[in-house]
Amino acid sequence: MITFFRNIFASKIGLFLTMCFVALIAIAFASADVTGSGAFGGVTGSGTAAQVGDSKLSTSELSQSVNNAFRAEQRENTGLDLRTYIEGGGFDGILDRLINSFSIAAFGNKYGMTAGKRLVDGEIASIPSFQGADGQFSEENFRRALQQQGIKEQQLRDDFTRNLLADQLLPVAGFGAAVPQNLVTPYASLLLEARQGQIAIVPSAAFIENTTPADTALAAFYSKNASRYTIPERRTISYALFSKERFNDKVQPTEQEIQGQFNLDKAKYAASETRNIDQVILPTQAAAQALADKISGGDSIAAAAQSVGLSVAEVGSVNKSALAGTASQAVADAVFSASSGGVSAPAQSALGWHIAKINEVTKVPAQTLDQVRATIVAELTREKIDEAMATLTVSMEDEFAGGSSFEDVANAEELKIESTPALLANGQNPEDQNYRPIPEMQRILPVAFSLEEDSDPQVVEIIPGQQYAILDVTNITEAAPPPLNKIKPIVTRDYLLDEGSKKAKTIADQIAKEVGSGTALSKAVANAKVSLPNIENVNSTRADLARQSQQGQVPPPLTLMFSMAENTAKTLKAPQDQGWFVVNLNKINRGDASERTDLLNATRGQFKQVFGNEYTEQFINAMKQDVGVERNEDALAALKNQLTGRN
Repeated sequence: MITFFRNIFASKIGLFLTMCFVALIAIAFASADVTGSGAFGGVTGSGTAAQVGDSKLSTSELSQSVNNAFRAEQRENTGLDLRTYIEGGGFDGILDRLINSFSIAAFGNKYGMTAGKRLVDGEIASIPSFQGADGQFSEENFRRALQQQGIKEQQLRDDFTRNLLADQLLPVAGFGAAVPQNLVTPYASLLLEARQGQIAIVPSAAFIENTTPADTALAAFYSKNASRYTIPERRTISYALFSKERFNDKVQPTEQEIQGQFNLDKAKYAASETRNIDQVILPTQAAAQALADKISGGDSIAAAAQSVGLSVAEVGSVNKSALAGTASQAVADAVFSASSGGVSAPAQSALGWHIAKINEVTKVPAQTLDQVRATIVAELTREKIDEAMATLTVSMEDEFAGGSSFEDVANAEELKIESTPALLANGQNPEDQNYRPIPEMQRILPVAFSLEEDSDPQVVEIIPGQQYAILDVTNITEAAPPPLNKIKPIVTRDYLLDEGSKKAKTIADQIAKEVGSGTALSKAVANAKVSLPNIENVNSTRADLARQSQQGQVPPPLTLMFSMAENTAKTLKAPQDQGWFVVNLNKINRGDASERTDLLNATRGQFKQVFGNEYTEQFINAMKQDVGVERNEDALAALKNQLTGRN
């Protein structure tokens, strides 16, 4: 339904709600991740981007946060470049989120609120990327992740502290927001509104001439639309894979280690006995003895128990120590003193007096070292290989940190060096559509595209504890359009479509003008004297539009129809210069939701969320005013120019 409300914001009646949704977008900082930097915040630097209370937001931290957010967005949208991201509001959005984050923390600290170290530790330990194969926090993974992101532990802790303070402060601001009924009913009624109209299309292809465009015209079109053909940043990666199998023939436990492990596990290899039993628990020793006598006399334990109103518990196979732990030592002694097929003597536990029928006795003789040697060797070998693998990866990281090159480390460990072509962040090769990256690239690429140009080589975990890779980014190709001669057929096609689209627009405008003057759409299309596709009749409700919008399947002409006045016609450009739509709205059937409790309640719920978010946004603004925020506009402009490549 939120999508539905977005679709009506173009109308005048929706202007007020539009402002509410602007607030909703802004408050997303607070309700999710107010720092805007995910799990990592950035690194400190000497330049100050903003002063928030007594805290300073450094230009370096802001730059790192913008780059991190851009890399994450680029993995979803490979055609995105940093300049487009920044000019599209990415820089300002991250800056606002960081200022909000710093302001909330400063306000909380000012009035005595804290997020303790143990609470922060718990949040850090819950991050999956910081956990080992056993699901527990791994110091090794934690340090590696920090190194890969190029940040210090304190910055990470500061980010979590700010988020935790926001979690304490923000939820109460929007709690209990009230929505008046006279606001809910009109908007709920809009869902029941139906519209009837017609849609005609004037395709660009109908106006394409069978001629070859002049080179100068093609070059001018290409220059004007260079961003359309820009290939995103690509990176060439050198990598070397290695796995724990490399140690299979190199690591063997010594005889002393085998003997030591056997001594540690002697209890595991000692003789053992388990007994399969059924038992009954009675309140007194006399009652237990009487029941035992019945069973010894030939009654089954089930029949004997039933005769006194009790039921049998099928315990199954159990060893003596386990039974002592669940019942008592006396019960265990009695059960393990009885013969197979017999009945144990009454013995007491905290629950009462036990008797047990011994169904089966299973004895396992003690095992000698020679008998279990293979098992011990396998376990020790696995442990030593795991230890060797961990030592190797840490050693490699230390080598890289100490200045060793990728080739030096790979050659020293006799690893095979491989190299990729220049790849996009999603692993595609724009020069070869048939190229398929190796499966390991799924783990390598995110790390490779997060590195700065002068970053050290990295160790990447491919399969936890099993397979790793070392990698180095050997070349970064900045986002740029290819030479015109390499994609001339594509540019020619787009140029011809663009020219055809211009002519199609003229015809579409002419048709819309005639319809606006009272001519039927079919008549106006016929007057155009161009062979066009059949007109499509449309009859839909706003509820239909909302459902389609949630599925991402709303045709743009239908969206336009629901923002038009009755008996009007408008034109709309089709995607990718394919032509122009002429949308004619004939009739609006107003809805009435005054008796639809379900719609009224759903709409009220949506408004409560919007109002609550608006209150929270105003609370953040009040906190900023209370602690004081001063932006360094010169530093911000310089940083933005640096990131976008402007002088």
